[in-house]
Amino acid sequence: KKSGAGQYFTPRPLIQSIVELVKPQVGEVIQDPAAGTGGFLIAAFEYVKKQTEDLYELTEKQQNFQRKQAYIGLELVQETHRLLLMNAMLHGIESPLTLGDTLGDQGKKLPKADVILTNPPFGTKKGGGQPTRDDLTFATSNKQLCFLQHIYRGLKAGGRAAVVLPDNVLFEDGTGVEVRRDLMDKCDLHTILRLPTGIFYAQGVKTNVLFFRKGETKDTGNTKAVWIYDLRTNMPAFGKRTPLTREHFKEFEEA
Repeated sequence: KKSGAGQYFTPRPLIQSIVELVKPQVGEVIQDPAAGTGGFLIAAFEYVKKQTEDLYELTEKQQNFQRKQAYIGLELVQETHRLLLMNAMLHGIESPLTLGDTLGDQGKKLPKADVILTNPPFGTKKGGGQPTRDDLTFATSNKQLCFLQHIYRGLKAGGRAAVVLPDNVLFEDGTGVEVRRDLMDKCDLHTILRLPTGIFYAQGVKTNVLFFRKGETKDTGNTKAVWIYDLRTNMPAFGKRTPLTREHFKEFEEA
């Protein structure tokens, strides 16, 4: 939709690669504050099922938790939310997947998570005006910077996140600098994966995946070194002719 809500469907090979690296575990609460049609949450559920013989190795209580409480999603656009609910139902997820705005009051109410996997909308917030949350430290109209604040503040101590974000999050001045400094203080931003261009439709949106872990005890100086893996330079132009596959992430995953 050209609503300014910035909807990009995340390529499935990318989602699978991210889930494979973040390794969601039984009993963890997994959140996607920009759930879309549920790609990340379903991939996380499938990953846990694969580790537990389709949940059969779990107790009844654990199984109920995995189906009904483990996956939390919030989606802003009604039609997409409907697809999310249908998708979740077809995969056996009965968790609360709500229609609402993460950058509004509903976002404040989201419970803290062990893992956050998401591809927040790119662009300024035309689909629904300015972010209305008053609990974010750094006020900005840049949606990605608002989402990033929501994510690292919404993690439990020691929680893990992988987030797809455009280049401006890494280079923007002003508020961007403050948000990055805050992120690197509170979390260990250990990996940045530079993604090839053109994997989100045909637009030349340059994106990255930020992998970070929330500090266990302290709120400062958690990032010691950032490993940057470049999957953008000398890559083919991806599109219908050259689809992105799991094979493209293999070396990164091994490294």
